[in-house]
Amino acid sequence: MFLVYSLLFVAFTWPLATHFTTSFVGPGGGDANQYVWNAYNFQQQVAAGHNPWFTPRLLYPVGSSLVMHTYTPIMGLANVVLRHNILAVNLCLWLSFTLSAVGAYRLCARWVTNPVLCLLAGVAFAFTPYKLAHLPEHYHLLLTAPAPFYIYAFLEAFSFAPGRLWPRVRRWSQVLLCVVLGLLTLLSDYYTLFGLLYFSVGYAAYYTLSIGRISWRRPRTWLVLTAVFVVGHIASRLLKLAGVPDNDGFWWGGDVAGYLLPPLNNRWLGTPATAALQQSDIFSMPGSVENVMFMGYALLVVLVLSLCLPRQRQQAVAEHPEWQPLPALLLLFFLLTMPELQIFGKNILRLPTGLLHFVPFFNNIRCPTRHVSYVALLLPLVAFVPLDRWLRAHWAWRSQLAGAAVLLLVVLVEYQPNPMPLQTVAQVPRVYREAASLPGAGLFTIPFGLLDGYRQLGRVNPDELFYQTFHHKALSSAYISRVPAAAFASFDHDPVVHALLTVQTHPDTVLTTIPTSAQVAVFLQTYQPAAFVIYPDYRNTPVHRLLRELLQSQGYREESVDNYIRLRR
Repeated sequence: MFLVYSLLFVAFTWPLATHFTTSFVGPGGGDANQYVWNAYNFQQQVAAGHNPWFTPRLLYPVGSSLVMHTYTPIMGLANVVLRHNILAVNLCLWLSFTLSAVGAYRLCARWVTNPVLCLLAGVAFAFTPYKLAHLPEHYHLLLTAPAPFYIYAFLEAFSFAPGRLWPRVRRWSQVLLCVVLGLLTLLSDYYTLFGLLYFSVGYAAYYTLSIGRISWRRPRTWLVLTAVFVVGHIASRLLKLAGVPDNDGFWWGGDVAGYLLPPLNNRWLGTPATAALQQSDIFSMPGSVENVMFMGYALLVVLVLSLCLPRQRQQAVAEHPEWQPLPALLLLFFLLTMPELQIFGKNILRLPTGLLHFVPFFNNIRCPTRHVSYVALLLPLVAFVPLDRWLRAHWAWRSQLAGAAVLLLVVLVEYQPNPMPLQTVAQVPRVYREAASLPGAGLFTIPFGLLDGYRQLGRVNPDELFYQTFHHKALSSAYISRVPAAAFASFDHDPVVHALLTVQTHPDTVLTTIPTSAQVAVFLQTYQPAAFVIYPDYRNTPVHRLLRELLQSQGYREESVDNYIRLRR
């Protein structure tokens, strides 16, 4: 299975395999640059004997903590061994995609005898269009390999009984394995980690609340359920009116359309009509990958068909009681993706799961659509278990395999993305390569700025992170997930930085005060620039002219390097 899924990784990420050590998936100016930089900074800090959760390479000369940054330390640890930034990142992605699939296969095989259906379960989890849409931007969301192995170990470790608060430990070795896999997830992605937390708590709550014994034929059951949804809606509205922060969780929330529309990078299902809907204002962020929750149409059809097989579900529960909570957990993760039920832009109802976005710490998981990864893991398990039993009762073995194979082929076609965009080492501009040999600790670029998940000051090109792995000079700019407010304020403290940023951001501004030669000298002593690099589209702009004027008295000369301008002594 490992080899089969590895070949699928090659196919779905093509043409990455042809440039595995010199390229990474992602468009120029995209978020993918930060993962190569993450591996680079982690390895460099460890090699120097310094704290890897800190960087002196951004926000120079102060540096910055990376504790709240999307840091993917697992890639950094791989790079400590490999000492090759791009190779470490690509190997981690390959292993995560492949092991995610192997883990889902193994988990499905716990209840399903048809190996092709188990193979498809691995495909559905590892190569879901949600992940393939995020691949050019957000690597941390792809590091899901521990999840299915954790769930398997969790089911082996604990035994639950209806109405009982605490589970019985069956195997302490599996408890230890859960802890180890949880730590690996912590080093990989906090969204996946919270998913494991919600799965564990939800699974235990299913038994504690005796949900499996609820009679859905009684009117009282539906009255209670209706009350829960009504109270959840009203409570959510009241908290919003009271000014309790939700960390924009509802704004980032999903829409049912996200499950029905193929992503923009889908090869065969995307049409001008679906693309127009993806980029329309039915979403808070038109055209964003954060809207993608698509898992194909075939699996949704199979799920609906499996709901029409109550006898087979009862058989599954009788044979494997630990499977019983999975349909409820699938519903839970579906609700988590939409704190407010939206259907093609129409707000219908605020769901009880939306209350999590008002809970401090938990509301840092502010992109609910990312929970769809667990929907992709649980949906095949919920759908295939009754389907497998129905097929065994009505079809011959070869027919079962053939039918599952047809379904697999349909899903592979549905999931196929367009060829992935690549960034290569050959694209690193010469001006950055040459900067490596220049004396000086820093490199000052125009444009420059500061960007985190909440605020932007100036302009930051994420490509600068990739370029830094070649020139090794510290940058005064930064692109970090979480930056203290004091870091933004510091850009106003230096008169030279303030003047440059003002003219860069508002080119029509007429400065009333020009930094003095003494202030420029202090600026140069503070930032120790090996050179100033001006982007082609900033040549001969007010910020370029101001910088030239400030540096004239400091012995700097200006030269052209390809389409860039470089100023150095």
